[in-house]
Amino acid sequence: MKRKRIGKWAGPIVLAFSLLVSACGTSETSSPGAEVEAKDLIVGLTGDPVSLDPHIATDTISSLINYQVLDTLVAFNDKMEIVPRLAESWTVSEDGKTWTFKLRQGVTFQDGTPFNAEAVKTNFERVADKGKKLSRRVLVGQFIDKITTNGDSEVVFQLNTPQGPFLNNLAVTASGILSPKSIKENEQGIAKNPVGTGPFKFKEWTPGNQVVLEANPQYWGGKPGVKSVTFKPVPENAARVIMLETGEADVIEKVPASEFERLKSNDEVQVVSRPTNRVLYVGINTTVAPFDQVKVRQALNYAIDRETLVNKLYEGRVKLATASVAAQTFGYSDVGAYAYDADKAKQLLKEAGVKEGTKIRLILAANVIQDRPAAEFVQNNLQKIGLDVELKILELGSYLETLKDPSTYELFVRGASASTGDADSVLSDGLLSTSATNYSHYANPKVDEWIKTGAAQTKPDERQKSYAEALKLIKEEAPWISLHEDVGYVGMRKNIEGVEVQPTYIWDLRKVVKK
Repeated sequence: MKRKRIGKWAGPIVLAFSLLVSACGTSETSSPGAEVEAKDLIVGLTGDPVSLDPHIATDTISSLINYQVLDTLVAFNDKMEIVPRLAESWTVSEDGKTWTFKLRQGVTFQDGTPFNAEAVKTNFERVADKGKKLSRRVLVGQFIDKITTNGDSEVVFQLNTPQGPFLNNLAVTASGILSPKSIKENEQGIAKNPVGTGPFKFKEWTPGNQVVLEANPQYWGGKPGVKSVTFKPVPENAARVIMLETGEADVIEKVPASEFERLKSNDEVQVVSRPTNRVLYVGINTTVAPFDQVKVRQALNYAIDRETLVNKLYEGRVKLATASVAAQTFGYSDVGAYAYDADKAKQLLKEAGVKEGTKIRLILAANVIQDRPAAEFVQNNLQKIGLDVELKILELGSYLETLKDPSTYELFVRGASASTGDADSVLSDGLLSTSATNYSHYANPKVDEWIKTGAAQTKPDERQKSYAEALKLIKEEAPWISLHEDVGYVGMRKNIEGVEVQPTYIWDLRKVVKK
């Protein structure tokens, strides 16, 4: 079979922003803390993880923590380019269906099990097993026909169809490689005790209190520069900021905009910001009347004053969304935002027979603190056109469970994050009719066809055209109210170096040093 050689830098290069807060420029195979006594790192997060099983978890906090424990075959560098990790090199057949990976040798899982081709096979056969109903099967597993090994150092994926975003999909935490021993001996226990080959080992998780990781001294990429990392759930903005100021926390996520100016005057802390590839949107449950009508969904879109939301509510710190995927994402196409026209919204509702005072349940996850002002703004705008909107703020676990039952909500606030840097991860996850996480329950055969075609094509130009067609139809049929592209704000003490913040809200702590 004729093959194309893909060198050390491969996969579609995604134009995105990231931050490497480091003065040391340490390579992945060195020990960044060699000359500094390793210390403990404390991180303040907005909530708890949901599950530490990478093949199940869909929330960012779980993925952020797991990223430190698990390695993937390939990874993103700080420019969101594909680089080797557990795989040293790879080739792909001309038809795009056969991928062969040469694996890194001498790597050991944190439980002492050797990393080899059979371990990779065990992981991805698990992901591909339809009967296990794993949430992340949609990313890679559904496309796997067969996996074979050539000794310990080579694994071959036979796909049932070509996949343009295949390498990108292998680079995210959902494709993290678990110890095969943990899969075989205690598969249910993975959610609370993941075992990988990463720079940090899982130590303990006390729900509501902390998740503790400890340095893996045998890490193949070099011993980490800190002794441990403790993630603390601190949902209150003010409490997280105080922890940062007092030194109780070294790094915190989602610094509120109201604190920016004050923190600038503190010479012991810094706030860094980066555009993300996350679009904040309000999903519309298309299975219930009257939202099964396109005209009604369009009315909701016309009812939202996005310019005011972006420029006044968020003081220009976010960017108006002009598609269902962010501009930094491969496959983005500017299809335009709905103009604000409350009168047109009212007219469309009237034509559709929607009565004034119609009750709507809008749900929001409590941990996405930065999204609450937008949710309240949407609630207010919809009430102005005569709808009775109840905003229900739910703890993350409850929110995710509620989404599984379409009888419990009409609208939901969610972020469409292109975790793979590719439009496929948003469109296949949130808008493909067969996706388990299509919580709008939107179904359009033409959109399905364009999404599937875009994923199956291997030439970037062809893929771009397919996604452009899908995005145009999605805008017209309006299953989502796309609001704005998000910006991430991370606070950290100035003695912290080496935190790499990617546009996906994932932090890489492999090179972190606490001075």
